[in-house]
Amino acid sequence: MLLLNITFSGFEVCMPSDIQPSANHKFVDILSNGKVNLSSNPLDEIELIQRGLDIKSVEKFRLELRWDIQSFAKAIGTNTRIFERHKKEHKRLNATLSENTFELAHLASTCIDYFENIERWNKWLNTCSLQFSSKTPLTFVNTIAGRRLIRNVVNSLKHGYNA
Repeated sequence: MLLLNITFSGFEVCMPSDIQPSANHKFVDILSNGKVNLSSNPLDEIELIQRGLDIKSVEKFRLELRWDIQSFAKAIGTNTRIFERHKKEHKRLNATLSENTFELAHLASTCIDYFENIERWNKWLNTCSLQFSSKTPLTFVNTIAGRRLIRNVVNSLKHGYNA
């Protein structure tokens, strides 16, 4: 097994190479072009939301998640045609779509920390579950209440409850 030496707060930690130390925080970093991270002042994130996210950063985030355009567009509250037009015209997202995208980034960070990788999280998102009325969690990711439900179910899994 290959080991990586990683430095956290001045301490060197040796980890197996197949385990990444919460690399999911990078989603917020990607969306903000490095201007905001999970430990930044919330006002910095709000400012970016109000200005609107750059579509190139949003597309990079979508590709990191490995989601198709249709699923991603629906998740942030738009449709494929509008999302593609934003890409073609290099337009920023409006405040609502930007906020939804940031919320998805935070949700993805939390969930991927639990599932350990994007593939496992995506598989779970596309698996029917009783907590979601025998529908997939992905069905509900496009609403605030749905994202809250997904976060709550994943937090329950962290604490030993079945999903």
